[in-house]
Amino acid sequence: MNTQLLINAVVQQTMVFIAKLATAGGVRAPLAHVASQVFLDLTRELQHQGVKKKVIADMFGMALRTYHRRVRELGESVTDQGTTLWEAVLAYLREHEPASAGQVQRRFSHDDPELLSGVLNDLVNSGLAYRSGSGDRAIYKIADAADFAEHPGERDEGEQYVVWLTVYRHGPLTLEQVAGQASMSLESCESAVSQLLEDGRVQRVAATDPVQYESRTFDVPFGSTQGWEAAVLDHFQALVSAINQKLSLGRSRTDLRDVVGGSTWSLDLWDGHPLEQEALGTLSRVRAEIEDLRGRIDAHNARADGTEPTKRVVCYVGQYVREE
Repeated sequence: MNTQLLINAVVQQTMVFIAKLATAGGVRAPLAHVASQVFLDLTRELQHQGVKKKVIADMFGMALRTYHRRVRELGESVTDQGTTLWEAVLAYLREHEPASAGQVQRRFSHDDPELLSGVLNDLVNSGLAYRSGSGDRAIYKIADAADFAEHPGERDEGEQYVVWLTVYRHGPLTLEQVAGQASMSLESCESAVSQLLEDGRVQRVAATDPVQYESRTFDVPFGSTQGWEAAVLDHFQALVSAINQKLSLGRSRTDLRDVVGGSTWSLDLWDGHPLEQEALGTLSRVRAEIEDLRGRIDAHNARADGTEPTKRVVCYVGQYVREE
């Protein structure tokens, strides 16, 4: 298996995916932290896989000392330990706006000036902040909530769906674990969990200290305008998890009897083709079949005498049509 070739192709497609998400609906999501976060998450996962730090440094083409310094720099703001520079600057502007570039530089004097400048530029380019003037006299001000296309209520509901998905897929989890898995602040996560508990979508696990949360169901209603973030994340996680499990099994060859894996087909047609409608209806047909199966399984489980499920089959289905 040509691993490097596959990695290069996956990275390229992932960057396209992130760019599409960052500009969906006309919004310009902030990306200043992405490259740093990718480095940190990748190094942590490599360590979790049992790779030694010296080997990880070599994989990135770094000396071990450079690797350690890079991890320390990106892990948190030097000035405000415990948070990233991007988050710290955003919080500072919210509390002290309007603030000049000179004030921001003095406040974060221990951080790399080039990184600080990049964070400020990204906050402006993403629409989270306004800038007037230039140089040290430039003034920064946080954009009002009304300036964003997304309404607070919509954002809160989107966060609830992501937290619900996290608890369903990975629970039981403590509040801190949910926040970590969902990449959300503890405050936002706590608010979402409270609403989910009230709605009955998430439950507390009995007799746990600290308190843990779980959920037996997760559903984004078909055609719903809310929860698309969680639906996309769930589909992406299912696809990646299937590939990861396939790799863990140590097999690159497929078998028709496989219960782990995926397949892709391309159906070439022309307008008026006798099988055109059957091909276009594939997604709808498979959706209906699996939805019927899930309904029958849920109905049977509801009649079972306290038998707890010990196995979960996760299916993902996708389709797109490209016009030549």
